[in-house]
Amino acid sequence: MNLFYASPSEILGNSITIHGQEAKHITRVLRFGMGDTIHVTDGEGNLYSCIIERVDKGLLTADIQSSEKKERKLPHITLCLGIIKKRARLEFAIEKAVELGADEIVLFSGDNSEREKVRLDRVQGVALSAMKQSKGFWLPEVKLANSLKDAVQQAGNDITVVTADEQFEETINPAEIPDSRKYLLVIGPEGGFSAKERGFLDSIQSIRYSLGERRLRAETAAMVMVDRIKQPR
Repeated sequence: MNLFYASPSEILGNSITIHGQEAKHITRVLRFGMGDTIHVTDGEGNLYSCIIERVDKGLLTADIQSSEKKERKLPHITLCLGIIKKRARLEFAIEKAVELGADEIVLFSGDNSEREKVRLDRVQGVALSAMKQSKGFWLPEVKLANSLKDAVQQAGNDITVVTADEQFEETINPAEIPDSRKYLLVIGPEGGFSAKERGFLDSIQSIRYSLGERRLRAETAAMVMVDRIKQPR
């Protein structure tokens, strides 16, 4: 099943209107036409089975035949990732984190980050593509933060903070991490955390979590953390 996306504003009553690149992908690349059935999500947990009614100049209109509300699986995972210097590696980290079940992503400019500017529209587009690829129905929001402290504050209250740091010598079994409905998984940039950032993490009683003996790249650490914490333990 191919899964397509329409924003909630494009869904009115029993009709869905899709335009732009998504409409072109459906009609020109995959060759769907009038009378064909397509499956669409709004990124808010809804799955719609639709029949294409009209295709006209990059605009696609479809009639909703049925809809289903998908449950959002717990725990809720927010990936808090220090901005990675190379754009391709940063986008790879976002893509794989979404495929593995991240519900939200906050990119922060760390004290040791070598890159600060990120195009939010581009990385949000990566998250959207990953959601469709993995047949997810909840679109993770990607946010930017000026610092680690700002990123943690954006995550809100009642959240369990777990930090991966290459300086942690002891490895905690995932089963030992306290059960929580919401986790904030903190991964530093390539340069690691500064002493100031480590002090801040200690002040909020972040759980220290080692990923093992090998030193992992930031994008690899993000993938491992999301997978370990998201899966049932």
